[in-house]
Amino acid sequence: MSSIYHPLGFWNGLLRRPAWHLREYWRSAEYRALHRFARRLGGLPRHNAATVSFGQYTIELCDGPSFLSAWDEIFVNRIYEVAVREGEKPVLVDAGANIGLAALFWKTRMGEFDYLGFEPDPAVAALCRRNLEAWGVRGRLEERALAETEGEQCFVADGADGGRLTDGEGDGVTVKTERLSQWLPERVDLLKVDVEGAEGGVLRDIGPFLDRIRNLFVEWHYRAGEGGLGRAIALLEEAGFDCHVKVAQGPRQPFMREPVCGRFSQYLNLYAVRR
Repeated sequence: MSSIYHPLGFWNGLLRRPAWHLREYWRSAEYRALHRFARRLGGLPRHNAATVSFGQYTIELCDGPSFLSAWDEIFVNRIYEVAVREGEKPVLVDAGANIGLAALFWKTRMGEFDYLGFEPDPAVAALCRRNLEAWGVRGRLEERALAETEGEQCFVADGADGGRLTDGEGDGVTVKTERLSQWLPERVDLLKVDVEGAEGGVLRDIGPFLDRIRNLFVEWHYRAGEGGLGRAIALLEEAGFDCHVKVAQGPRQPFMREPVCGRFSQYLNLYAVRR
């Protein structure tokens, strides 16, 4: 669909792409909500809690900008929409659930489904649980960090959507890490992986079990000089997936190696669809 319009507002969207903007504003409650949320949250500083409503439901959030960006991707552009087989109850596994927007979107599209989510940040996990309950999503949310191996690692929370495992730098807490392969259901309609740099290890861990998964989404946090994306795509293709890569955030001048955000040079959306 669109690029992200919430920083620009209604009138800028109208000036830049008038036909698309008016059509979506007329037919899409999610797109209208995006602009309403932007007006509501635009003046708030980062990492401030707030509550918004969509239809009969409320959503508790911990950071306005990250919520607006996620709403645009998930509810307006519907990046987690998948085809499901008739007569089967869909299964969503959400590695890096944050406040639960992927599950809330599925609730609007699928109705009933099985849900298993993971969110290591205690404060964010509490919001997620309340959102899931408010929307009537049935399933489990595990307050656990996922990695390639079991053990202990430093986790640094950022009060929004960027909490991450580290090798000890920053002000963090020690958390136990677990392997997703130990939790993976026998059938998964969508596995979403957004674990702020730990995605390569998570994919290697579940490699032997990829035959259980029909669709997979990975937000790939690319660090210049480290690689790993090619190996991840090769792993998925060998397991019977077709892969699609879209740039979520990247440098305007790639040859200049500009950093996009802190540690990462690119944010890529990797979609894997079973052939």
